Amino acid sequence: MSDNRNSLAGSFSWNTLTVVLQVVIQLAYTGLLARLVSKDSFMLMGIVLSIMGFAEIFSQVGVGPALIQRKEVHQQHLNGAFYTAVILGLSFTLLFILLANPIASFYQLPELKKIVMVVCSSFTISAIAVVPRSMMMKHMRFKTMFKASMISIIGGNVVVGLTLAWFGWNVWAYVWALFTQNALMTLALWYYEPVKLTIRWEWKYTRELIRYGAGSTLFNALNFLATKLDVMLVPRFLRGSMPELDITQKTLASYYERSSYAMTQPITVMGKLSDSVLFSGMSRMQDETAKLRKTILIATNMLAILIVPFSIFVAFFAEDIIGIWLGDTYKDAGLILKILFFAVIFRTLSKLGDSLLRARDAVFQGSWFKAIYVILIAAGIWLAVPYGMSWVAGAIVFATFIHYLMNMYMCTTLIGIGWGSLFSALLPSLKLGFVAAVLSLGVWFIRERIALPHAVSLAFGGTLVFGTIALVVYLRPDTLGHREINLLSYLPDKLKKIRIVSKMMSRLDGLA
Repeated sequence: MSDNRNSLAGSFSWNTLTVVLQVVIQLAYTGLLARLVSKDSFMLMGIVLSIMGFAEIFSQVGVGPALIQRKEVHQQHLNGAFYTAVILGLSFTLLFILLANPIASFYQLPELKKIVMVVCSSFTISAIAVVPRSMMMKHMRFKTMFKASMISIIGGNVVVGLTLAWFGWNVWAYVWALFTQNALMTLALWYYEPVKLTIRWEWKYTRELIRYGAGSTLFNALNFLATKLDVMLVPRFLRGSMPELDITQKTLASYYERSSYAMTQPITVMGKLSDSVLFSGMSRMQDETAKLRKTILIATNMLAILIVPFSIFVAFFAEDIIGIWLGDTYKDAGLILKILFFAVIFRTLSKLGDSLLRARDAVFQGSWFKAIYVILIAAGIWLAVPYGMSWVAGAIVFATFIHYLMNMYMCTTLIGIGWGSLFSALLPSLKLGFVAAVLSLGVWFIRERIALPHAVSLAFGGTLVFGTIALVVYLRPDTLGHREINLLSYLPDKLKKIRIVSKMMSRLDGLA
């Protein structure tokens, strides 16, 4: 048990490092891009990446997750997954070359045509990497995944993207950076995980993957659509019956896209950790209901403690964050981000239920709730657009809250976890969130009366809020919850030997 815990903790640590560094580099990259390219570049790429990301899920019919979920993987499974993914990847690339003009016409944005024709190459490039990526995740080799990720993101974004942006390539700097990043990632995955393939391909093994993959594909497609539908629909609904978007509408769409992008970053961190570490771990214990219940409660407690105080802090300091990240020309995006970040709490916690549904092969049941979520988002955007982007953000928060309740209902049904137990796991985060809200409100009042630079306001607020929370946790480690779900109980043994952690463990034992 101890070995499994340390193994899972080690995998979690490497995957956390990978995802957090990806997000940090990506935020820094897009922050610099915002000062080098036009505002509508983000709107254009937001539309394209949303459409492509949605279609890419279908282009692989879930063979990757199917490899991860299977207890036993044979050579014919690997062959079937690879050839199926590549054939579909090529087919989707050709399909979107043909669809490039209709997509541009739908949005009345002619520049989308050439962008789509280049970006759709990602279907084929990603398909080639499906097998090594999936096997790397299945065996939880996240240290190796870290190396591959850093090579691709630094080579693509930092080297190619910023260089082209500096020389005035505008939106095309973003396009070719993405192309380079995908290509480098595929090369690195095959270098670090050289999976053996043979020419032989038997349909019955592929069918086994597709049976699980079909449900996983539908589930993931609806899940992706729910997170990107707003970016796809806002520009279209803003245009209404007008022949094309005017400058003001393009600017509003760009503000919303950047706010939505910022909102998705912590979700990306938590989501990727959930999809890789938790999904892999839960798949191994898919028949052990008691262990799954305990895992969900522990993960709920940990994620909520991280995300609730952070989201409340961002809600108070959104304008400062936007000012530092994108510059004051994007300051109107601050109010949108302030509202959207409340959705981060519910979207992040919903990821746990998603991993459980996939691990227990219950994705078809979960897809019904995802479909309702998508409908709520689309209806909310349609109703809210005439009143402004802040109303759209509010509609997203409402839909996300309803989805979280549906997601947790599925968890109670699948593994018999009680609502009272879920609330107990959430309670420590609510207490820390209250502390964050009170302290952030105090700093907000000071900032309203004294014109502080963005960096000073954010640094002062962050130090006060998170410093106080750290002190509270140090003095009263039971603030993180009772011992069975307390984060401290699940730290790697090496960390527990650190003096400050050891003292906190002793206090926790004394309070038990």
